[in-house]
Amino acid sequence: MAWLRGAASWVLWWLSLALLWLLYQGEWNAIQLYAAASAGAVSATIAVLVRSYAGVRTRVERRWLVRLAGVPQSVVVEFAVVTRVLVRALIERRVPTGEFRAVPFPAGGSRPAERGRRALVTMAMGYSANSYVVDIDEDEGLALLHLLSPVPRGEELL
Repeated sequence: MAWLRGAASWVLWWLSLALLWLLYQGEWNAIQLYAAASAGAVSATIAVLVRSYAGVRTRVERRWLVRLAGVPQSVVVEFAVVTRVLVRALIERRVPTGEFRAVPFPAGGSRPAERGRRALVTMAMGYSANSYVVDIDEDEGLALLHLLSPVPRGEELL
Protein backbone atom coordinates (compact mmCIF):
# COMPACT_ATOMS: atom_id res chain seq x y z
CA MET A 1 0.00 0.00 0.00
CA ALA A 2 2.96 2.30 0.59
CA TRP A 3 3.92 2.11 -3.09
CA LEU A 4 0.41 3.30 -4.02
CA ARG A 5 0.76 6.34 -1.74
CA GLY A 6 4.19 7.03 -3.27
CA ALA A 7 2.79 6.74 -6.80
CA ALA A 8 -0.11 9.05 -5.98
CA SER A 9 2.31 11.56 -4.48
CA TRP A 10 4.48 11.40 -7.60
CA VAL A 11 1.48 11.94 -9.90
CA LEU A 12 0.31 14.95 -7.86
CA TRP A 13 3.80 16.46 -7.93
CA TRP A 14 4.08 15.81 -11.66
CA LEU A 15 0.72 17.38 -12.49
CA SER A 16 1.34 20.39 -10.25
CA LEU A 17 4.84 21.05 -11.57
CA ALA A 18 3.91 20.48 -15.22
CA LEU A 19 0.98 22.90 -14.89
CA LEU A 20 3.22 25.41 -13.12
CA TRP A 21 5.68 25.17 -16.02
CA LEU A 22 2.90 25.90 -18.50
CA LEU A 23 1.62 28.75 -16.37
CA TYR A 24 5.04 30.39 -16.27
CA GLN A 25 5.68 29.84 -19.98
CA GLY A 26 2.34 31.22 -21.08
CA GLU A 27 2.37 29.08 -24.22
CA TRP A 28 0.54 25.84 -24.79
CA ASN A 29 2.15 24.47 -27.94
CA ALA A 30 3.47 20.93 -28.42
CA ILE A 31 7.07 21.79 -27.51
CA GLN A 32 6.00 23.41 -24.24
CA LEU A 33 3.72 20.46 -23.42
CA TYR A 34 6.61 18.02 -23.89
CA ALA A 35 8.94 20.25 -21.91
CA ALA A 36 6.39 20.60 -19.10
CA ALA A 37 5.80 16.85 -18.96
CA SER A 38 9.54 16.12 -18.94
CA ALA A 39 10.50 18.78 -16.41
CA GLY A 40 7.54 17.80 -14.24
CA ALA A 41 8.57 14.13 -14.30
CA VAL A 42 12.16 14.85 -13.33
CA SER A 43 11.13 17.33 -10.64
CA ALA A 44 8.44 15.02 -9.26
CA THR A 45 10.96 12.20 -8.97
CA ILE A 46 13.39 14.45 -7.11
CA ALA A 47 10.63 15.78 -4.84
CA VAL A 48 9.41 12.29 -3.89
CA LEU A 49 12.96 11.06 -3.25
CA VAL A 50 13.92 14.07 -1.16
CA ARG A 51 10.71 13.89 0.84
CA SER A 52 11.16 10.18 1.55
CA TYR A 53 14.79 10.60 2.68
CA ALA A 54 14.24 13.80 4.65
CA GLY A 55 11.44 12.33 6.70
CA VAL A 56 9.88 15.77 7.20
CA ARG A 57 6.12 15.89 6.92
CA THR A 58 4.01 18.95 6.23
CA ARG A 59 0.31 19.59 6.14
CA VAL A 60 -1.54 22.67 4.92
CA GLU A 61 -4.48 23.82 6.98
CA ARG A 62 -7.62 24.66 5.04
CA ARG A 63 -8.09 27.98 6.85
CA TRP A 64 -4.70 29.19 5.60
CA LEU A 65 -5.58 28.23 2.03
CA VAL A 66 -8.80 30.24 2.36
CA ARG A 67 -6.94 33.14 3.96
CA LEU A 68 -4.45 33.24 1.09
CA ALA A 69 -7.10 32.96 -1.64
CA GLY A 70 -6.78 36.70 -2.26
CA VAL A 71 -3.09 36.48 -3.15
CA PRO A 72 -3.63 36.41 -6.96
CA GLN A 73 -5.60 39.65 -6.80
CA SER A 74 -2.99 41.18 -4.49
CA VAL A 75 -0.23 40.21 -6.91
CA VAL A 76 -1.91 42.26 -9.65
CA VAL A 77 -2.47 45.23 -7.33
CA GLU A 78 1.08 45.09 -5.98
CA PHE A 79 2.49 44.84 -9.51
CA ALA A 80 0.84 48.18 -10.23
CA VAL A 81 2.24 49.61 -6.97
CA VAL A 82 5.77 48.46 -7.79
CA THR A 83 5.50 49.76 -11.35
CA ARG A 84 4.48 53.16 -9.98
CA VAL A 85 7.38 53.15 -7.48
CA LEU A 86 9.92 52.20 -10.14
CA VAL A 87 8.67 54.79 -12.65
CA ARG A 88 8.80 57.46 -9.95
CA ALA A 89 12.33 56.34 -9.03
CA LEU A 90 13.43 56.63 -12.67
CA ILE A 91 11.94 60.11 -12.99
CA GLU A 92 13.43 61.31 -9.69
CA ARG A 93 16.72 59.42 -10.31
CA ARG A 94 16.78 57.73 -6.93
CA VAL A 95 16.94 54.16 -5.75
CA PRO A 96 13.86 52.86 -3.93
CA THR A 97 14.85 51.29 -0.62
CA GLY A 98 11.65 49.99 0.91
CA GLU A 99 11.43 48.90 4.52
CA PHE A 100 11.65 45.86 6.72
CA ARG A 101 8.68 45.18 8.98
CA ALA A 102 8.09 42.58 11.68
CA VAL A 103 4.47 41.44 11.81
CA PRO A 104 2.81 38.97 14.17
CA PHE A 105 2.60 35.49 12.67
CA PRO A 106 1.60 32.22 14.38
CA ALA A 107 4.76 30.44 13.31
CA GLY A 108 4.31 27.49 15.65
CA GLY A 109 6.90 24.78 16.02
CA SER A 110 7.72 21.50 14.34
CA ARG A 111 4.30 19.92 13.85
CA PRO A 112 3.40 19.17 10.21
CA ALA A 113 0.62 21.80 10.12
CA GLU A 114 2.97 24.47 11.47
CA ARG A 115 5.68 23.61 8.94
CA GLY A 116 3.09 23.69 6.17
CA ARG A 117 1.81 27.09 7.32
CA ARG A 118 5.28 28.63 7.22
CA ALA A 119 6.03 27.13 3.82
CA LEU A 120 2.68 28.15 2.32
CA VAL A 121 2.88 31.75 3.54
CA THR A 122 6.50 32.14 2.42
CA MET A 123 5.68 30.75 -1.02
CA ALA A 124 2.47 32.76 -1.45
CA MET A 125 4.14 36.03 -0.48
CA GLY A 126 6.99 35.22 -2.86
CA TYR A 127 4.60 35.77 -5.75
CA SER A 128 4.01 39.35 -4.68
CA ALA A 129 6.02 42.03 -6.42
CA ASN A 130 5.98 44.38 -3.44
CA SER A 131 6.57 42.23 -0.37
CA TYR A 132 8.22 38.98 0.58
CA VAL A 133 9.11 37.00 3.68
CA VAL A 134 12.72 37.41 4.79
CA ASP A 135 12.54 35.30 7.95
CA ILE A 136 10.07 33.73 10.35
CA ASP A 137 10.92 33.70 14.05
CA GLU A 138 9.19 30.73 15.65
CA ASP A 139 10.13 31.75 19.20
CA GLU A 140 8.82 35.31 18.97
CA GLY A 141 5.87 34.53 16.66
CA LEU A 142 6.97 37.14 14.11
CA ALA A 143 7.52 37.24 10.37
CA LEU A 144 10.08 39.68 8.98
CA LEU A 145 8.85 41.13 5.69
CA HIS A 146 10.49 43.39 3.15
CA LEU A 147 8.15 45.90 1.51
CA LEU A 148 9.39 47.87 -1.49
CA SER A 149 6.51 50.33 -1.18
CA PRO A 150 5.26 50.46 2.41
CA VAL A 151 1.59 49.71 2.97
CA PRO A 152 -0.44 50.73 6.05
CA ARG A 153 0.09 48.46 9.06
CA GLY A 154 -2.33 45.57 9.07
CA GLU A 155 -2.74 45.58 5.27
CA GLU A 156 0.24 43.31 4.57
CA LEU A 157 -0.50 40.15 2.58
CA LEU A 158 0.28 38.11 5.68
